[in-house]
Amino acid sequence: IAEIITAIDYLQHNPDIKHGRIRIAFNPDEEIGQGAHKFDVGQFGADWAYTIDGGEIGELEYENFNAAVAKVTFAGRNVHPGSAKHKMINSMRIALQFAIMLPRWETPEHTEGYEGFYHLTSIEGTVEQTVLTYIIRDHDRDRFERRKNEFEHLTRKINHEFPECASLDIRDQYYNMREKIEPVMHIVEIAEQAMKLAGVTPKVVPIRGGTDGAQLSFKGLPCPNIFAGGLNFHGKFEFVPVRSMEKASQVIVEIARLVGAKH
Repeated sequence: IAEIITAIDYLQHNPDIKHGRIRIAFNPDEEIGQGAHKFDVGQFGADWAYTIDGGEIGELEYENFNAAVAKVTFAGRNVHPGSAKHKMINSMRIALQFAIMLPRWETPEHTEGYEGFYHLTSIEGTVEQTVLTYIIRDHDRDRFERRKNEFEHLTRKINHEFPECASLDIRDQYYNMREKIEPVMHIVEIAEQAMKLAGVTPKVVPIRGGTDGAQLSFKGLPCPNIFAGGLNFHGKFEFVPVRSMEKASQVIVEIARLVGAKH
């Protein structure tokens, strides 16, 4: 917010910089929630946009994960452990059996770049019922579909051994915006040029996560992502250097200048 408002303030105080109509929106940045889902692209009235979201200085992104969330629920049967033989069904043990059937190395802590993963985000369990919640991520749409199919395969496998024990609820969250950006790559080129004019070296990288730009791109508003300068996300030491924030503001100004000059 500070970077965007600073850029707009600069443009207002420098009317010699010619630019077209600029649209600005602030949105709860959570592509898996209800932020971008409710964004009115038609009312916004722009041909394309940029999110200013995350990423160290210089990052420019128009590729992100395809994403799904999967909840696997395991039903058990609780009886007194002293008389449990051939009677008890411990849902937690079955859930652990499911978890270790997934590829050990295809997890966030073992992957990088374009490598996808399965990420176990929570376990809630008792003998009677256990729920495993996963997020599934992959840049490649075919591999993404295969990952979801693997969950269905493993659920069937568990139910073959423990009839009617496991149930799967899987839901897509967002998709790779690359397919929506590639037909309008000039908007990425404008951002690259703006960074260079601001003294920033562009780093075009895939997002190992999501962005509201993905949701917006599929809603008809092509929307690459420009760095905001943040570092150490989701950790105790998350921070953003002021210098990076200043550069992000300058990039916004240069985008306005470049587009204004071309139109």
